[in-house]
Amino acid sequence: MLMKKKNLLSGLSLVLAVGSVIGCSNKAETGDSGKTAQPAKPPVVKVTLGTRGLPYVEGSPNINEDKFVRKLRELSKTDVKFELIPHQEFNKKLTLLLAAGDLPDLLQINGVNSPEVAPAVNNGAFYELNDLIDKYGPNLKKNISQTTWDSPMVSNNGKIYAIPLENYIRNTQVVYVRNDWLQKLNLKTPKTIDEYVDMLKAFKEKDPNGNGKADEIPFSGRQNFAFSEVFFAAYDAIPGGWKYENNQLIPNFIRPQMKQALELHRKLYQEQLMDNEIFVQQGKDWDAKIKGAARVGMFVHDPGYPDKWRSEVKQGDSNADVINIPAPTGPDGKGGLMIGSPVNMAWSIPKSNKHPEEAIKFLNWFYSDEAQKFLDYGLEGEDYTLDNGKVNYKYPTNPDEINRENMHLMFLRLVGPSYLANESFMKGRKDGDIIANAIQIAKSEGRQDDGVDMPIPPTLQSKPELGKNGLWMETAAKIMTGKEPIDSFDKFVEDWKKRGGDQIIKEATEWYNAKNKK
Repeated sequence: MLMKKKNLLSGLSLVLAVGSVIGCSNKAETGDSGKTAQPAKPPVVKVTLGTRGLPYVEGSPNINEDKFVRKLRELSKTDVKFELIPHQEFNKKLTLLLAAGDLPDLLQINGVNSPEVAPAVNNGAFYELNDLIDKYGPNLKKNISQTTWDSPMVSNNGKIYAIPLENYIRNTQVVYVRNDWLQKLNLKTPKTIDEYVDMLKAFKEKDPNGNGKADEIPFSGRQNFAFSEVFFAAYDAIPGGWKYENNQLIPNFIRPQMKQALELHRKLYQEQLMDNEIFVQQGKDWDAKIKGAARVGMFVHDPGYPDKWRSEVKQGDSNADVINIPAPTGPDGKGGLMIGSPVNMAWSIPKSNKHPEEAIKFLNWFYSDEAQKFLDYGLEGEDYTLDNGKVNYKYPTNPDEINRENMHLMFLRLVGPSYLANESFMKGRKDGDIIANAIQIAKSEGRQDDGVDMPIPPTLQSKPELGKNGLWMETAAKIMTGKEPIDSFDKFVEDWKKRGGDQIIKEATEWYNAKNKK
């Protein structure tokens, strides 16, 4: 009996001992509260960005519930939440957002030196990012070129205030032409200004769309000559560009070459070889004429997706065949649109973000192999399948599929290499040959802008009417429409200089000399 009692006590001691160990173990796992510990939640990063005019994005009922955005959250291990700004209202909405001060964790900007953003940078609204990039952004530091980091759109006196998406192609506009119209009218591909004018006349007069109506628009562009500066470029007089000559940095719109360019545009306008709504035309109306109505013979746009343009124009005219050709060459035998900034767009981190390192880590992820596979190929099982590790991608075949593809190819690619640099991806595409042709054209032509990425000179900030879209645009419109003679350009230049232009040139030249250590 005594033995049984001893055994019972020993057993109780063992149970208590084990219970004590288990209790200690549970306490270690649950903490003092006794509740089961939860996995750490992914950091939240709120991002405000433009829609970039992409139909899939602008048509989304709730971008944050989109399947691509959900996948982005999963892969990046970041609870990213998007707030969209309509493409056409981006600059206006950005200005209002900065004025209100209710800022996201990560903000898309055109550059730290842009009129909308520069005051906020100067007032200390954004983090200086050098140390944060060094600590949390090794991929950013390694893969983004020093030229891009040094851009005034990104940094100021060596202090980085934004992280850039680099331009794969710095000449971001090429000529698009209706090749079916060329073929029908038995026209050769034009090269010079005169040959281009002859082509436009044929488009206007010879009914290439075959409907018996004189409704063709030979060449169309947007308000303030957006996507329509190609003939100015032929004279090396792109209105928004600058040229360093005679030891001064001069805006193109006052150089003598501009007078020649305006004389040509007067002819194009008055003979209706150029869309007569060019001074007021918005993007949606321009799109409708080119695509839905398929009435435009020539236009200018990005060399990155001519396959998209070809597909969309075919919706308006099933016989349409859009191709890219070299831009018209001018008196010096050269042509092409402006070779622009290495920066496509940039991302700044407002001081209201209490954890800026999380935004840096998020952007750093975009240079990973995992990110590039997702951004290039989309969703496994929907956009591609794997066969022994090989990606079998379902290339889009119609405009809706192309628009959907642009969600991962373009919109979600906040930073990182372009899909255009993925050779195997590009070779497999339908119409990959026309994309390669457009890129080759873009890389082989273009006019240098000696004022690329220059901050707006102080006098021009205080007197915006002296910029391209002010007095010059008024003068150009009057000359082109015949309200004033071509020689009124000389008076414009004289008045522009007196009203503050000479000071603008002085300030621009000082910036240029400092940048180039002259």
